Amino acid sequence: MLETTPRAFAVPISTSQFSCVGERSGNQDAIGYHLDEYNACFVVSDGVGGNAGGELAARIAVDTALNTFVDNPSVAQHDIQQAVKAANDAILAKQRELADQSRMSATIVSLFVDRTSGQACWAHVGDSRLYWFRRGALMQRTEDHSLSERSGEAARGNGANGGERLVKTNLLYRALGARATAETTVSTPQRLADGDAFLLCTDGLWQLISQQVMERSLQLADSAEEWLALLRRAAEAKADESRDNYSALAVWVGFPQQVTLAGTAVPARQPG
Repeated sequence: MLETTPRAFAVPISTSQFSCVGERSGNQDAIGYHLDEYNACFVVSDGVGGNAGGELAARIAVDTALNTFVDNPSVAQHDIQQAVKAANDAILAKQRELADQSRMSATIVSLFVDRTSGQACWAHVGDSRLYWFRRGALMQRTEDHSLSERSGEAARGNGANGGERLVKTNLLYRALGARATAETTVSTPQRLADGDAFLLCTDGLWQLISQQVMERSLQLADSAEEWLALLRRAAEAKADESRDNYSALAVWVGFPQQVTLAGTAVPARQPG
């Protein structure tokens, strides 16, 4: 459902989300967002496998980042860093409280929007990703804090399932709860345009579907809900018995279905 505000100059935003357990016994992905008439914040987190408590760490990361933003709604880079730091601190505090989950950790990717100024900024730790599209084409995506990304593996081609990962297991060198200090990558502030679309997702999704599938699906969709339905269908078609949890949160600014179609329309073929 499209969210509007009493102020005509506020950026219109619509959003949709899904989270699938895949073939795992539980879901360690967490999603959350805050949307009011002046500001918005969207967060996706994935519990790091191999250590107990990943599901709890992801939920703490999402809830703490959102609560910090609500208390201080800002898209300034320093304030965004503080929101992620608060999430890291909260996970560390829970580690000290729960001895059997003392190594739990999680990724995070987050989008912060000032709806009145039309400014946005995003931040991430780990390999959950944000993709930014304009007129149906990718403008930018976050770079994973992982060994495969550092070596260039993720950028060299498609994995066996059609996504971007070439190996099933990837090692992270940054995650919330892994260190006392959260080493966060924060984007430069960006001015939003009508038709911008963002996809925040866990690695379980992007390792199944490629950037090209994301773009094609966006160009066909009439809403954020329809875009995610197409992506989910594509992921299910590529998944196998070893698939991970996979989750996504879509954010549409204005009316991408109109701007994208106008920007990608193919001229009609002339007769003869």
